[in-house]
Amino acid sequence: MMLHTVRCATALGVVVLLSGCGAGLESLPLSAPSGNGGSYSVTAVFTNALNLPAEAKVKLDGVDIGVVDAISAKDFTARVTMSIRDDVPLSTGSTAELRSATPLGDLFVAIHTDPQQTGSAARLRGGDTIPLASTSAGATVEELLSSAAVLVNGGVVRNVTTLLNGAGKAVGGRGDNVATLLHESSALITRLNARSAQIKTALDNTSDLTTTLSQRQNTLDQALAAAAPAMTTIAENRDQIADLTDSVARITRQLQRFPSVQGTDTRSLISDLNHLSAAFNDVSVDPNLSLTALNRILPLIMKLTAGTNIAGAGEVTQLAWGSLPDMNYPGDPQFHGPDGTDYHAMIGSLRYEWNLLLDKIYGPNR
Repeated sequence: MMLHTVRCATALGVVVLLSGCGAGLESLPLSAPSGNGGSYSVTAVFTNALNLPAEAKVKLDGVDIGVVDAISAKDFTARVTMSIRDDVPLSTGSTAELRSATPLGDLFVAIHTDPQQTGSAARLRGGDTIPLASTSAGATVEELLSSAAVLVNGGVVRNVTTLLNGAGKAVGGRGDNVATLLHESSALITRLNARSAQIKTALDNTSDLTTTLSQRQNTLDQALAAAAPAMTTIAENRDQIADLTDSVARITRQLQRFPSVQGTDTRSLISDLNHLSAAFNDVSVDPNLSLTALNRILPLIMKLTAGTNIAGAGEVTQLAWGSLPDMNYPGDPQFHGPDGTDYHAMIGSLRYEWNLLLDKIYGPNR
């Protein structure tokens, strides 16, 4: 019972003390960061320092390195004096920015060092100032709320809704097709990624080819220069070349009419030429060959064909007709008048030609 009475009295005293002072949360000071060593003073000039509380934290890359000592106004700018720990050296190219951890949270001073400066750069000393050109003021609560109002009421959300509705109308119920397109695109990208090594090899080979062509540019130029007269000649004789091509085409069409030009058929043009060439070869190498009879006939042929007309005179002293000899001239068994055997030979020749014609029409397996 005694302990309960003490607790109630203590709570009542705290309530009376706070009520008598009339203090709120905004009047409670922030806890200053603790430091084990000394500090040096640096002043940063901002366009405004609204919402920056007293004893606000000073951070470098998210680490507390000091605290705000005082805020004053001079020449329509806000001058923020900060205490920086001695063990944190700052270069002369450092910048300061007012930032907050949350949209409506308390501001703090963020220090950024110049990444281009080396370790031997000059350091900030006590009493140095970061100029206005190297600082940036944070957005005020009013600016943040105004931007949010513009975002909501300025048509941005409505435009996004219209865009989404338009995309839905463009799809027109064909969402499955769009999904298929996305799936195929993903498959294509996956295949390209799987063959990235081959693509890289092809690009490397193309690069090597380009390099080789670049190195041999003079050779290519010389070849083109040498080919220029030939190209000019071809251009000047293009009509004759076209006529020659047409003639070759006509000859080719005529050759196609033969049964075979390659000599694969026993009755082909090439086969007949081969047989004729073989016969001429046999005649030329025959040791018993004599051109005496031909030489005797040539003068007579030349005499008969000496003018524009063929004229000749002859005298027949002996004539044997048939295979039977007469009293003045022995019979020639190779020459005789027509008899029954000739009719049989003629009919056989006609039958042979008829069979060849049927083979051409119906084929040999008719």
